[in-house]
Amino acid sequence: MTEPILLEIDRPSAAAADSNGHILSGHTNGASGQQTTEFGADLDRLARIVRTAPRFLDAVRWWAGFPLRGNQPAPAVPHRLSESSAILLDLPPGTTVLRREIRLLGALAGPTITVATITEYVHEALLGADLGARRALRDGGQPVDDVLDGLHRAAYMLSRPPSDQRQADDAPALVSHAVLSGAGRPVALTTETVHRQLIAHRAPDTIPHYAARVPRPTRITP
Repeated sequence: MTEPILLEIDRPSAAAADSNGHILSGHTNGASGQQTTEFGADLDRLARIVRTAPRFLDAVRWWAGFPLRGNQPAPAVPHRLSESSAILLDLPPGTTVLRREIRLLGALAGPTITVATITEYVHEALLGADLGARRALRDGGQPVDDVLDGLHRAAYMLSRPPSDQRQADDAPALVSHAVLSGAGRPVALTTETVHRQLIAHRAPDTIPHYAARVPRPTRITP
């Protein structure tokens, strides 16, 4: 995995939120244009939520509005870190980590819906995980920050692949890259991909508090 380090500069959003997190949507003429504008506005909102969420799983659950379950199609495998990934984990290039592929599925009756996928590069030696947690990382479907408490997520880049209404529902709509840290040490890299069908399924009327918080001046004592 090549890990770019540059941060994304936000594009102007087609929708805004008030101080309570309620959405103020814009309007456009024409059914097709309106659908495009609404999808773009929803994508902007979801980007804000994904960027600021304590866990990627929290962001996807909030947006989905239905239960999710994780699935690891194949056992985790050893992987040697590239130079760029090693820099992000503060490790020597070539260090062996655990590579995990996870699908987040709708836990609903009927056809299986994949709403997101996660690729993780986990440095097990830094986690201090017990045997049960190690087994869960190798064979289970939970993201690493759902297996272990106390990890801090820092999303450092977010991108939006080109899309249009003709794309399949499982096409990527949003891709974020994050570093997970424990006790101040980076322990995992994640590439988190939201599928188009998650956004098309529904759009919440509000956004969570962590994405609605507006920066304010600090109180300065003379």
